[in-house]
Amino acid sequence: MTTNPFPVKVLFYFEDEFQIITEIKRTDIQSEDKSLVYKWLHIDKSSGQISQLTFQSMDQSEGEQIRQFAEGTLIWNADNVSFNDALMNRREPEQLPIELLELISQFLIR
Repeated sequence: MTTNPFPVKVLFYFEDEFQIITEIKRTDIQSEDKSLVYKWLHIDKSSGQISQLTFQSMDQSEGEQIRQFAEGTLIWNADNVSFNDALMNRREPEQLPIELLELISQFLIR
């Protein structure tokens, strides 16, 4: 059994040709404040630049998940994913490349 050397667990992973949207759970922080533990991140694929999305609300209805951020809206169901109306692909969390886990870890300790 291998252990995760990074202080995060990937919960959701969506991508298109230009960007990645991922939700992570920090495993190095124990807090009742969910905003310290859970983070939605936007990764620009061309530059590798990571920014934290500003979470505003979440909703779930009839199999559809909706996350509202200051930067836009992420919607997904069993068949489709979109961020600000741009279609994305849903990936398994374990498929997030190790290079991106390294970048995310560096981003979090800044």
